[in-house]
Amino acid sequence: HIETQYNDVFITKRGHQLVMSFQVQGWDYTESVSNLLDPDDLPLRYAQVMTIATVYAEAPRKILMLGLGGGSISTYLGRFLPEAAITTVEIDPGVISAAKSYFGLRETERMRYRAGDGRVFLARSNELYDLILLDAYRGGYVPFHLLTREFYMLVKQRLAPGGAAAFNVHDGSKLYASTVKTLGEVFAAIDLFPTRRGEVIAVATGAPIDTQALEHRAAELQERYRFRFPLPGILRGRMDKPQSQAANGDIITDDFAPADVYDVIGRDLRRRK
Repeated sequence: HIETQYNDVFITKRGHQLVMSFQVQGWDYTESVSNLLDPDDLPLRYAQVMTIATVYAEAPRKILMLGLGGGSISTYLGRFLPEAAITTVEIDPGVISAAKSYFGLRETERMRYRAGDGRVFLARSNELYDLILLDAYRGGYVPFHLLTREFYMLVKQRLAPGGAAAFNVHDGSKLYASTVKTLGEVFAAIDLFPTRRGEVIAVATGAPIDTQALEHRAAELQERYRFRFPLPGILRGRMDKPQSQAANGDIITDDFAPADVYDVIGRDLRRRK
């Protein structure tokens, strides 16, 4: 049990799994799970699905991840993409320390961990990334300043040509519909990948999506890097007509971001273990 400036963190061993969870207002939210018997495993389904974002980036060599947890996604990508340089930004220095102490994270020239707010980090840097991944949560929902049109525009500005961004969001609420609508307002194209376990991975690009090119790239990357969770199979889970999910949504802006009202699943058990 670790009390940090931002979080009430619990590290728990459950059989052969190591779990990091945050307690918020009496509710436990699972942030990361590692398989102690298999370092290549991603026990959480949303983490497996999020790796599909590598297919949308023309060359995923420079990756930025906002939100750390136990570092399972960035560690997985670093292992299977040996040429990639991955920077992870986490607002809570205590979470970074816990991930290094309990989940084996190590700083290298390719794998870097920075303490700070993800939006502030992007605003203060002019660096471009081939792939930006957002998996930052406060309890059951994404902090509102990481949900707005202005934030998504900033993410888009920090993408290199041919780059892509991926976002972990909950489904089943007006906040989800509004998130999809806002992403569609900013990016040229989005694809949605439901996990069937309460989350959806939204992948956004600055140019129209070529389905045949995606299928070819998924097969090519899988053949070259041998991802533990095959990319072509994950790609087949793409949702038809993603913009239909935005029908009841509103555009979320810095001036209008009622995340606490729209997040009707804030007390749902889907992230509670």
